[in-house]
Amino acid sequence: MRKLYFIGMLLLCFSCSDFLDVKPMGKLIPTEVEEYENLLNNISTVDYYYLEAGSTYLATLCDNLKISENSAAHYFDVSNTSISKYTSYTFQMPYYDPTTADFFWEHGYEAIGIFNSVIDGVNDVKTEQTEQLAQQLIAQSKAARAWAYLTMCMIYGPVYNPAGTNDVKTIPYRTNSQPLVANPERATTAEVFKYAKQDIEDALNGGIPENVSNPCRFGLPAVQMLMAYYYMFTRDWENMWKYADMAWQKVLAQNGSVEALLYNYNNFGYGLDDTEEDEDSRDPEIDIELQGEDALIGRSYHRENLMYRKPAYGGTGVLYPSDEFLALFDQEKDLRYKLFALKEDGYSTTVNDVTYDDGLVRMYFRDNKIMSNQGFTHPELLLMRAEAAARLGKLSDALNDLNLLRQFRYKGTDVSETNLPGGESMNQDQLLEEILKERRRELPIATFQRLLDLKRLSLDEGKPWCKKVIEHKIGSTTYSAEINSEKFIVPISNTIILLNPQWGLTPDNRTFDPVMY
Repeated sequence: MRKLYFIGMLLLCFSCSDFLDVKPMGKLIPTEVEEYENLLNNISTVDYYYLEAGSTYLATLCDNLKISENSAAHYFDVSNTSISKYTSYTFQMPYYDPTTADFFWEHGYEAIGIFNSVIDGVNDVKTEQTEQLAQQLIAQSKAARAWAYLTMCMIYGPVYNPAGTNDVKTIPYRTNSQPLVANPERATTAEVFKYAKQDIEDALNGGIPENVSNPCRFGLPAVQMLMAYYYMFTRDWENMWKYADMAWQKVLAQNGSVEALLYNYNNFGYGLDDTEEDEDSRDPEIDIELQGEDALIGRSYHRENLMYRKPAYGGTGVLYPSDEFLALFDQEKDLRYKLFALKEDGYSTTVNDVTYDDGLVRMYFRDNKIMSNQGFTHPELLLMRAEAAARLGKLSDALNDLNLLRQFRYKGTDVSETNLPGGESMNQDQLLEEILKERRRELPIATFQRLLDLKRLSLDEGKPWCKKVIEHKIGSTTYSAEINSEKFIVPISNTIILLNPQWGLTPDNRTFDPVMY
């Protein structure tokens, strides 16, 4: 049996003895499989997963957000708890004080610790009557663990490159729940992907349930999508399409119709009269609850979510959507722009009787109006199938998937109004670029997902969607960094390094003193 007193602060935050002075309280030893099932519903596995302590500094590395000159000059300083938004935007490493805790890492490994405890523990308490449930919990935990490790590997290391050696050491792929077992060596990118693939295969072959009552837990189609996700990053387009198609066909069969999987934004609104827009006024929709096709759009289990993980939020306050991000939208026909790209009062402050005011700015309120998700969604699944088809040269299949989603996102009552203009005459690169633009519009604005996309798409040498350098501007000052550089790899904090000397890493002893605008 596994004692769970170490769950809350498990793994790489401690050496093998540091936690032993902590006195456990309460019930320590689960005696039934059902108790492990409750453990999987722990808030640490869903809500605190990769939230970066609310900082969103991974998103400000990318190209979806911008910081204004006024906020750079008057909002951010070294003592500001959101300073990493500024340092990452200006590419000043380290992005946060390396002597402080990395909440992104700690919450990630806390969740992984729970998965490991379930995997190790259910076999100790299962009975003949609970054998099936035990196997189900192991499969769900292995799938969740694989997703977490794949994500962390590419954040704390380079993206997987099938043409490369992938031999850079990134993160430890810990699978043991016992606190007295030493942390393993950091695994290379190739090793993390190998171990994660095995976990996904184990989940697919080991009792994963076809249906789940809440998408916070993995079901069969979510694991199939996870395998497509794996192949997306290994650039195996045949298998990416195969598993994306499996997952789409499964959710379609389970739910009965596309309408049960996607929200039609033509049926969304704010209950306002369709009056002429006042360009000089803040939009009233900001303070009005969005009315959708059901009452679940603010819930984690709304119809579009396949595997839910709470995202970091951004695009409000001192972070604005970038001009490039807003330019992705057809302002007249894309209902995401109509519903969510709203005029709001920007950052304003008074210093020494002088007011610095950004005035009215366009914010992007989708994440505020509908429960956003940095896990897996049905729209992303459809776009993954479309991307794989396009990369394989199945252009008609790819266009059909893209147009299917557009029916639910663009203004119109029939396909003649919502289909991609000129889609039938596009070549492979043109259509693939449109699919990738749609993916960027569909994913949350401020999560790590854009970071991983930038890194994987940087391998598409010479293609119009391939970026090698990201540029940010504050006023007339430009900051730039290459995507395939240390600027886009999060370093391990000193709090972790010092407790794991076996890794041979040197702590970052630089003074955290970023240059302010």
